[in-house]
Amino acid sequence: MGRAFIRQVVLLLWLFSAVAGANAADSAAPKELIRYTVQPGDTLYGIAKQYVISIDALRNLNGLRDGAQLGVDTVLLVPPVDDTRYFQYEVKPGDSLYALERLFGISQAELMRLNSIAAADLLRAGQIIRVPYPPVAAPKPGFGFGIHVFVESGDANALAEQAKQLGVNWVKIDVAWSQIETERGRADYADLDVLVSSLDAAGFRLLLNVYDAPNWSRANYRAKMNSRLLSYGGPPADLNDFAAFLGQTVARYAGRVDAYEIWKAPNLLKYWNVPIYTQPPKQSGDGDFGLPAAIALDTIHYVALLEMAYGTVKAHDAAAQVISAGLAPVGFTDNYNSIATDIYLDALLAAGAADYVDGIGVIFSASAVPPTLGCCEQPPGVESHYESFLQNFGALMAHYAAILDKYEVNLPLLLTQMGWGTAEGANLAVPSTGYEWLNYTSQAEQALYVRQAYHLAQGMAALSAVFLYNLNGCAVGDAEACFFSLVDAQGARRPVFAAYEAVPKAASSQ
Repeated sequence: MGRAFIRQVVLLLWLFSAVAGANAADSAAPKELIRYTVQPGDTLYGIAKQYVISIDALRNLNGLRDGAQLGVDTVLLVPPVDDTRYFQYEVKPGDSLYALERLFGISQAELMRLNSIAAADLLRAGQIIRVPYPPVAAPKPGFGFGIHVFVESGDANALAEQAKQLGVNWVKIDVAWSQIETERGRADYADLDVLVSSLDAAGFRLLLNVYDAPNWSRANYRAKMNSRLLSYGGPPADLNDFAAFLGQTVARYAGRVDAYEIWKAPNLLKYWNVPIYTQPPKQSGDGDFGLPAAIALDTIHYVALLEMAYGTVKAHDAAAQVISAGLAPVGFTDNYNSIATDIYLDALLAAGAADYVDGIGVIFSASAVPPTLGCCEQPPGVESHYESFLQNFGALMAHYAAILDKYEVNLPLLLTQMGWGTAEGANLAVPSTGYEWLNYTSQAEQALYVRQAYHLAQGMAALSAVFLYNLNGCAVGDAEACFFSLVDAQGARRPVFAAYEAVPKAASSQ
């Protein structure tokens, strides 16, 4: 009873007084205490310094007598660190001070001092260490800081408020044509109208990503399609159908929507399923149709759609920008399931796509590699999906910039989808085969990587905007997007929400 009473008194004193050696920001009252497990080489002095608390307060908080020895694995109560300045990193098997120095841009000596590590060989897997967030980079004037939002019935004002809290100046909205015009000539914009109105009233610039033709516009090539392909999206059989829908949409939102991204990942069968048959498809004994000989996945078909879309957008809103579709980050080419990103991008610009856009879309969201690392070494704890430049933030962006230079294209790059997914915490599913990389990133690392990436993005001359993926994927029931969502499947904000909120954006106003 006496020891518990002393702890309560000490805690109250600590909550309402300045902690010895701390500045005013560090002495703000925390929401709760956290637990620290004593590591080999730890001293009471080092722990007190690490958590910005006096030695006497730390002793009293944990009922330690003067001169008491700390045993390894003893659990102590300590105040939480300032999570706007520091990140708590769990040491992974294979980590070393050298690797952490490269990962966090902090010297080994400073890492040891900050975490009271007496010797390099005392670093061990599972240990929690404190590292600083990347230095604050002044945002480039006019830079677009965006957030990707899905249409969610009834929550438009709440989404606008969350976007305002994040401090972004752009919002990207996915617009699936198939969900708006389910029947030819009968388009239902109700939910999209509400979201566009709320976001426009809140002062955001808007990017609509328009894609996915409805089944009625693909009927002539879906009628005898193998059942394995029916779930994949694709363009309309007649581009005039898309022109009609796009023109109607642009006219509806003229002066409120600032840009249109035309389609999604056209280098992937999932979004560009147009079968090519060498002979009419026939039914087998089970009633299904055979697989097509090929898929019209080559760039010539997408460039035709892009050219039509550019003319349509400009005809209905000359001020609106047209952005080419972000390409799926894939390294495999069979001209059936996918075309590798670099091959497709090169062919796209060679075919003259730059004549029909105001900017080039980029996707980076299939990686567990920290953005500070170069290509293509294996990071600690990352067992696969690190071998290609496609999984390396800096290398991918450098490749895009180089291709623009190759074709003398003077257009900005826009990262219309960027993020690091995590299987940790509340999600709607577990990662399936091929998505194992989602298991390698913790929620805390997700937050760190986003801050690091935005710091690096400010130094990329060709890059004009980044849209973080995404705000509400869990809420709309998208299992894949949920791994990236700033708000998890239980409605709680992930650490990445606060991390993105903390990214400096003052100089990037409209």
